[in-house]
Amino acid sequence: MGDQYSVNRRSLRDASQYVLKAAGSWDGTANSLGNTKLAPDDLGIIGKKTNVVSAYNSGVDQVWQKIDEGVRNLLMMQLALDAVAAAYGRAEDKSIEELRKLLK
Repeated sequence: MGDQYSVNRRSLRDASQYVLKAAGSWDGTANSLGNTKLAPDDLGIIGKKTNVVSAYNSGVDQVWQKIDEGVRNLLMMQLALDAVAAAYGRAEDKSIEELRKLLK
């Protein structure tokens, strides 16, 4: 059963780089959220009376936290893809070496 599939290490590494790039893009988005927060006086007296600035900034913080969590997950996925590619590479190298010994 183990011979019914194959692992393409190059594809794993390509996927790893794609995921890493995505993490970088999302990280940039998260970093730009700091510029979207409002100062206490940005919406004037109505903003102060309705507490809308605080509610808005709280929402920005929540979005930032979720994006940050997603970035961490993407980075873990990227590391896992690299680890799988490396593990299959080591197994392949070992198999080739064992085959060479048998052919001697």
